[in-house]
Amino acid sequence: MSFFFLPTLAFAQPCTPQGDQVSYGTNNVWIGYVYDNMDFTNYLGYINEGNVSSPNFSQNFGGSTVNFPTNGCPLYTEGFTVRYKLTKTFSAGIYEFMVAGDDGIRFSIDGGATWLIDNWVYNGYQPTTASVSLNGTYNMVIEYLEGAFQNRVFFSVSQSCTATGNTSIYGSGVVWNGYFYSGINFNEYKGMVAETTGANLAFSQNFGGASVQYPTSDCPVTTDFFSVRYRIRHTFPSNSYTLTVAGDDKYRLSLDGGLTWVIDRWGYGSSNTTRMYTSNLSGTYDMVLEYFDNDGSNFLQFSSINNILLPLNLYSFTGEKTGQTALLRWSIDEGDELLSFDVERSDDGVSYQPVGVIAASTGRYAYTFTDIFNSAEVVYYRIKIKNQQGNIAYSKVISLSGNLNGIRIYPTLISSNNLNLSTDRALPNAVLTINDMLGRQLIHRPLGNLARGQIISLYLNERKLQQGIYLVQLSSDRQPVKTERIILQ
Repeated sequence: MSFFFLPTLAFAQPCTPQGDQVSYGTNNVWIGYVYDNMDFTNYLGYINEGNVSSPNFSQNFGGSTVNFPTNGCPLYTEGFTVRYKLTKTFSAGIYEFMVAGDDGIRFSIDGGATWLIDNWVYNGYQPTTASVSLNGTYNMVIEYLEGAFQNRVFFSVSQSCTATGNTSIYGSGVVWNGYFYSGINFNEYKGMVAETTGANLAFSQNFGGASVQYPTSDCPVTTDFFSVRYRIRHTFPSNSYTLTVAGDDKYRLSLDGGLTWVIDRWGYGSSNTTRMYTSNLSGTYDMVLEYFDNDGSNFLQFSSINNILLPLNLYSFTGEKTGQTALLRWSIDEGDELLSFDVERSDDGVSYQPVGVIAASTGRYAYTFTDIFNSAEVVYYRIKIKNQQGNIAYSKVISLSGNLNGIRIYPTLISSNNLNLSTDRALPNAVLTINDMLGRQLIHRPLGNLARGQIISLYLNERKLQQGIYLVQLSSDRQPVKTERIILQ
C-alpha cells in the first residue's frame, strides 16, 4: 500500500543550524545542506553521506512524514531540498555516474554551473546514467527535491568497464552461468559468474550486499540498479517437481529459453516475494532465471524439489470466476487407487490453505469444486492429490482474478480527512487533482505508476481544504480515468 500525506503544522523546537552551506566535502564524504522548503530556503543544517572508501550512497531520510536529524535542526520529511557537495580527484579514465531521486534530482561536476544529469521534475524513482571522461579534481554537486510521498536519493560512480563474450551459453549439470549487467534492463554487460552449490540446482545469493562492487569475470558491477540473467541446460528425470524462486526485487523463471515464463514477478511492485511452480517435467530444459535490483537490499534464491509422482495423469485443471465464487474443474485418467483431492487456495501464490476436500471414487474421472471468496487481488489454486498408500502429489497452480470493480475513489463523505483510491488496472503516470466547485485547482500530486489492484490512502489536511464539496480527478498519461465528487465535513 502506498501513502500520500500533506504535511501538518508542528511547533518547532529552538535549534541552531550548523554548516556554512558553501564548503565541499572531501575524502569521499559529501556534505549535504538541508532546507525546509522546495527552493533551497529556510536552511536547517547539514548531513554527511559516503565514506572514505566510496562516495556512493543511498538515503531515504527515515521515510515520509517523520523528523530526520541533521547537524542543526530536524527535518520534517515532506516538501524539502538538499544540496550535496563533494570535491573529488579522478585519475584519467571514463567514469559512469548514476543518480536517482524521488522526486527531482540533478548532478553537476563543475560546481553547479552545468548539469550532467538533470531530472528536476516530479517523478518516480528511476535511475539515470551518464558517462564522461575525467582527469583531475572536480567539484561535484547533487541537488535533490522532495515533494510528497516517498523520498529517496541515490548516487554511484564507477570507472567504465564493458565486458565481452557470448552471453547465450548455458551452464550444465548443476552449474548456472550468470551474466551480469549494469542497469535494470540488461543495459551494459559486465561479466559472468558461475553459480552452484555443487549438489543440485539450488542456490542463494545476496551479491555481497547493497551498494558494493560485486566481482565478475570481467568488470565489477555495482549492486544497485543491476540485472543478471542465469542460464542452465538441465535434464529432469520424469517426475513431479516444485520450483521455487524468492527475491528482492524482481525475477522470472523460464523453462524454454525465455520464450515463456512459468514464474513471473517482473512487473509487480512488491519486494521480498516467493513464488512456486509445480509441474510434471521430463527431459532437457533450457532454464533462464532473470533478476534485477532497483535499490537497497538485493537477494535471489532458487530451489527445486522432487515430488512423489503418483500413478495417474491429471490432464486437466481449470477454473472460472463468477461473482463471489470460483468453479474449479479437474479430470484424471484413472482413480482406483486414489484417496482424496484437497483443494488449496493462496492469496500470494506461496502460502496455501485448504478450502475443501473431495473424496476420490472408483470409476469417476471428472470432479468439480465451488469455492466462495471475495478478494480484490489475484487468487491461486492447486490440488493436493493423495493415494491410498499415503503418497502426495500436487497439480499445477492456476490463478483467477479477484473482485476488482473498476477504479474507485472513496469515501464520498469524508469526516476523518482520509481518502482512498483503488484500481482494477495498471495506470502509468497517474496524477491526482482536487478542484473546488469553481474549477480552481487546489491540489495536484503525481502518483507515479499504479499497479493493478493497488490501494492508496491519502491524508487531506484540513488546513489545505476547508469543509465543502470538491471534485477529485484521477488521470493516467494525461487522460482522465475517474472523477468523483467528495464532501469534506
